[in-house]
Amino acid sequence: MTDAIADAIDQLNRHRGLTRVSAPRIQGADTLIEIDVGVELPSRSRAEGVSATGIRVIETCFLVFPNDWPLSAPRAFLREDFPLNLPHINPHQAGQLVSPCLFEGSLDEVLHRFGLDAIVDQLITWLHKAAAGSLIDLEQGWEPTRRDSCPSTVVFSAENVAAVAPEEGSPLMVGANYVTMAGGLYARLDHDLNAKIDPVFDQTSHNDQLGKWGGGHAMVLIARAPKVNGRPHIIGHYQPETVVDLSTLLTRSTELGIDRAAMAKILDSYYSRSILDPKQDPKTWAHGVYAIVILVVERPAPLVGSPGRSTEVLPYVVRYEYSAKSPFEPNTTVHPAFHAHSLSPALLARTSGLAATDTSKSLVVIGCGSLGSKIGLHLGRAGFGAMTFIDNEAMAPHNAARHALVEADMVLAPPRKAALMKSAFEKLSHEQTRALDVDAGRVFTDPVQFANAIPANATLIVDATASLKVLASEVCSDALTGSPARLARVAMYGQGRCTVILLEGNNRSSRVDDLTAFLFEQCRSNTSLRSAIVGDGVDPTRVFVGDNCRSLTTPMSDATVSRSAADATLQLERWLVDGLPAEARLCVGIADAAGIGMSWTSAGLGPTVTLDVAEDKGWKIRVLAPVARAIHTDATHWSPKESGGALLGRISYEHRTISIAGLVDAPTDSVRKRGRFVLGTAGLVKQLREAHEKSVGYLAFVGTWHSHPQGGPHSGIDRETLRKIAEDAGGLPAVSLVWTPTGLTCAVDRW
Repeated sequence: MTDAIADAIDQLNRHRGLTRVSAPRIQGADTLIEIDVGVELPSRSRAEGVSATGIRVIETCFLVFPNDWPLSAPRAFLREDFPLNLPHINPHQAGQLVSPCLFEGSLDEVLHRFGLDAIVDQLITWLHKAAAGSLIDLEQGWEPTRRDSCPSTVVFSAENVAAVAPEEGSPLMVGANYVTMAGGLYARLDHDLNAKIDPVFDQTSHNDQLGKWGGGHAMVLIARAPKVNGRPHIIGHYQPETVVDLSTLLTRSTELGIDRAAMAKILDSYYSRSILDPKQDPKTWAHGVYAIVILVVERPAPLVGSPGRSTEVLPYVVRYEYSAKSPFEPNTTVHPAFHAHSLSPALLARTSGLAATDTSKSLVVIGCGSLGSKIGLHLGRAGFGAMTFIDNEAMAPHNAARHALVEADMVLAPPRKAALMKSAFEKLSHEQTRALDVDAGRVFTDPVQFANAIPANATLIVDATASLKVLASEVCSDALTGSPARLARVAMYGQGRCTVILLEGNNRSSRVDDLTAFLFEQCRSNTSLRSAIVGDGVDPTRVFVGDNCRSLTTPMSDATVSRSAADATLQLERWLVDGLPAEARLCVGIADAAGIGMSWTSAGLGPTVTLDVAEDKGWKIRVLAPVARAIHTDATHWSPKESGGALLGRISYEHRTISIAGLVDAPTDSVRKRGRFVLGTAGLVKQLREAHEKSVGYLAFVGTWHSHPQGGPHSGIDRETLRKIAEDAGGLPAVSLVWTPTGLTCAVDRW
């Protein structure tokens, strides 16, 4: 058992919501841990020990920790026979553990922002709601059928499809252009949605460096339940996605009140016409015959993310595997597809200019989303062309709202963001550009991938991902530590009201995690900065980009993102032209009262003091330069008496690192004597709480410091004091920092 898994088990055992934590079991490269959750059942169900929805008073759940834990979060699963007629359950196959949908975004982000306990809290809350039957609140809207990891995407207007679906229930045949590769389909419905008479499948097949793929035109079958007495057929109970083949598709149609016999007849006839069409040679088709089926379903409330529309659209891809030996007995498969709304073009940020001198430096941009794409294009238009773009995501239609590039309407295959940036740079005559479709987190943790992705002569790496997982990867990257390239992280807070640039020092003398802690420490005294970071208090929200596909994001206009990107790029350009400063820099831009311009400040951060503590399986203590200076000033002022105070910092349990970023002065009732310091209590708790709140909840009390003017290690009294603080910390590590004339020493204890 690794130390990381041992730490996880230790955290799970401390969680009050769990009644049992099992020993770990190895499953391939993963580690499985069983946990028992005590579920609060409704009062009417407590005697039976199971709720009306099938939730037991004790639910055994499973946490599967990946082999790169704690970089990636564990996946939560429920028992195999868990009820499937509940919402917020990920697609499930018989015989597998059931996967609940705990969070709209990535659990990796939850882990690195709130820790493992937050994931367990989400699971417990999910089970409580499932027991109470409150996973869906119709006052908030109908939750669309959840789909994950679909190999196909179908682009169309849900409103238009709902409008043309015949109300009497007869299926409608229309067309779609498509591209298929490796069993998946990317299709765009004809804009006019005109009915097709006896449509046939066609395909032009290719076998090149991209592999075996094809494109052409396919039938789309749109079907809905007929109205009865002028009223729509409403399906008001949640049905998880269970379609895996043609039989289950037809069964789902029946459950929705749709004529399955008419659907089956149309599909069979379409397949027969297609393989007998004299204009086509079925043996040349890359992946068989395709048809798209869209079921239109009326719900009892408007869909979440689609105000005013209570009609849900459910697209499926039907694939017939053609065999020349038995052409009329095809092997038929069906899989659900993502629905993506059709997009319209958006204006993009334009130009910025610099002289051509000093623009040959090698640069890397990580994250080609809304912010990263604009920074990249600004730099490219300024003449910086030796660029490497790293991003492992594809452009979706909704990205055009804020992205610097727009997918051309005739493109059917979803392009990759990094490749799009490379293509744009090539149009600017930059021939040295590279595009890497890889996970940025693994680039920093895998030395081989780092060497391939980051040029040996790279001057600057710009991280515009806003990903906490990428930040964690950067922090623990030995490859980055050994690279001459400097790292800068650009991020926006408070719905775009605050933009920050974190530039690491030479040789990583101060890292991005140090600068992040430094930023929130400044919030304690800078009310304008604190207000800008908090914004209006709205967390990232779901933006529905299709009926069953959504994005967790902070809504803001393209102009807001462009403003932050342009200002940040100007600073990056100045550093690249004038030379990067030796020490780390924190640049902060705050929007003015009108919300149009931004005022900027820049502060240096000297080298961080690093201390390795072997206790409790080892901790790394990072004391920010301003804290080290303040401690030294206070200690020398009171010498030869001892002095001290309280420490504010951030604990990374996953990486066993404690960053100390701030101080709270010793209360007035503190005792300072030769050979003795006693930290007072008058108003201390209040000061610590205020410091936590004013740092926007980022910093917390992590321990104390005191001075030994005559030198010497921690005394027995110091150790005993630390032990008492650790007991009060509830399992979190506590720090005791000692200043001596020759430097700082540290001890860590955990109860």
